[in-house]
Amino acid sequence: MTPTDLAILETDAWFGQIPLERRKLLLKEVEVRSVATGARLYRAGDPPNGLWVVIEGEVRLKGYPTAGLELLAPILRPGTWFGELSTIDGLPRPTDATAIEPARVAHLSMAAFARAVAAAPELYRDLALLACWHQRVALSFIGQTVAHPPRVRLAMLLAGLAHDRQGVLQIRQEDLAGMVGVSRQTLNRHLNVLRREGLLDLAYAVITVRDLPRLLELCPEDVR
Repeated sequence: MTPTDLAILETDAWFGQIPLERRKLLLKEVEVRSVATGARLYRAGDPPNGLWVVIEGEVRLKGYPTAGLELLAPILRPGTWFGELSTIDGLPRPTDATAIEPARVAHLSMAAFARAVAAAPELYRDLALLACWHQRVALSFIGQTVAHPPRVRLAMLLAGLAHDRQGVLQIRQEDLAGMVGVSRQTLNRHLNVLRREGLLDLAYAVITVRDLPRLLELCPEDVR
């Protein structure tokens, strides 16, 4: 792992607050690898295979709460650790983890994690805090879904993604619909309204935000 990689990891609020000696234990045996777009780091139902962290690119989690229904979690960007739930309880993975663009990730196997916590049992609490943080993110997402109509949820999501990607979003409408919590048909209807209003352009698997200030006007004041 390069100094640049370490600098990226230390920007994460969770990892950055762990005492240095425990951070070293987590990083001691990590394996850094490059993965292609569409590569699966694990699938829902797989046995736990340890902790992961994004170094470059993006990874998406996708769950299947019931037959025929997909539930997308927020996109994981550089510095973000994940996979802690199954690492803690030893149960099967609840989601898929898939690279949505070429990425570099670091992986700490279950055996390596066991060696780390044998040396510093406090790492279990550190991992519990990561699980708590992800739980709060999930609850916030659910709260936004309940509190706001689809048009507002879509505007909030597009505005957030556009801010990080210079306005050009490479994303399938099926995936976007799952993140907004609506059907593909409902999403398409709202996207076309925004297109006619001049806020964005649509192409295959690409959405280009043309007027971010006007898009932000559709969002609640506390997220602008």
